Amino acid sequence: MSVRPAQPATTLEVVCALIRQNGRLLLARRADNGLWELPGGKIEPGESPAAALAREIAEELGVRVAVEGLHGQVRQPHQGQRLRLRAFNCRLLQGTPRALEHRELAWVSPQDLDGITLAPADRALLQAADPAGGPKHPPTA
Repeated sequence: MSVRPAQPATTLEVVCALIRQNGRLLLARRADNGLWELPGGKIEPGESPAAALAREIAEELGVRVAVEGLHGQVRQPHQGQRLRLRAFNCRLLQGTPRALEHRELAWVSPQDLDGITLAPADRALLQAADPAGGPKHPPTA
């Protein structure tokens, strides 16, 4: 009987945007489960994280953003895979965000985040980083 080495779990690479306006953070309510999240999505093969995020934000919100830098990241198990969620600070360049793929959007002040039902990875990310500004802790690799 031969023993096969365990196959490494695949990593789901996801990016999300921290878009702020007047001291509030933009959140999107998922259509499938009703949880709130930072808008964004999966990185496609051959895409850079910044290009993936700009594409996802255009598709989901109908706006153009400038991706300005890594805010923080988390890694955690997700549906039998490993999830790596990276959040980038983004600035609106053109348009008004609209819920094109979500139930609704909301501008939320940082002090109100505890009362929001966030997706687990987004909650972990926002707990590890200050949603009003920069990271609370250095990002992990």
